[in-house]
Amino acid sequence: MKISIAVPSYNYAKFLTACLDSIKQQNYKNFEVLIADGGSNDGSLDIIHKFCDEDERFQLVSTEDNGQADSIFKAFKYATGDVLCFLNADDCYLCQDALSNVIQTFQDYQSIQLVSFGGYYIDAEGRWIKPIHYRYHPLDGFHLMPYRTAVLQPGTFWRKEVYDPIEWPKNFNFVFDVVFFYAAFKKYSWLELTKPLAGYRLHGDNKSMTVRAGRVMELASFENIKFGKRSFRAFYLKVIAKALKGLEGLGLFGTRISQLIYIIVNGLAFISCYRLPSI
Repeated sequence: MKISIAVPSYNYAKFLTACLDSIKQQNYKNFEVLIADGGSNDGSLDIIHKFCDEDERFQLVSTEDNGQADSIFKAFKYATGDVLCFLNADDCYLCQDALSNVIQTFQDYQSIQLVSFGGYYIDAEGRWIKPIHYRYHPLDGFHLMPYRTAVLQPGTFWRKEVYDPIEWPKNFNFVFDVVFFYAAFKKYSWLELTKPLAGYRLHGDNKSMTVRAGRVMELASFENIKFGKRSFRAFYLKVIAKALKGLEGLGLFGTRISQLIYIIVNGLAFISCYRLPSI
């Protein structure tokens, strides 16, 4: 079985070598790396060309895009693998047997179409910080995916039939992966395993870890997809997004209040077992 790994890249040269090295050093060799760069000007392209020159499994397939979702879409146009995934340029695999574990799992569980492994948060220098526990609520599980689509993206892999380019959510910027995984959850069989394969790097600019009005508005649009245009959950998130938008540009004060809103909203989500959405 062949694995196709899409790597969206944009001005992450300081992390890119570690990302691509973590793929190159895998003991499972039947893979291809499809790199789509969005026009980096920080030396990323020099790193990419070096890997492509040294190893024919690495390919630069695009040098312009309309954001991360479009970048991955363009990379998957060239995918020839039986299993697909994407690894952001600031993330990495933690062990040399990551891909062999993926293939072994799909061979052992013929009926599943997706598998998610565990991971660790790592810092800017690659040091392990702590395990990633998305299922921290005592009642959490796959049955709550409509209310909280919690998926460790760099540790998730899927068979090629799961990916439909027509349905790929290119119109989302912040939460396209959440939208994709929710659609997959509704149609396909999924397995969660605890072995830590993926490193999710925390460096201050992570899109999914920041309090942004645009991201919350996209989450509101996602609620419309799940529960309809009159969804209270969508209305609730739109109100929060407008509040966050009003705080933008207010400097440190606005940042502090936004962080407080983040804590309160996610606390209410936890207490309600995600019947109120988190951000």
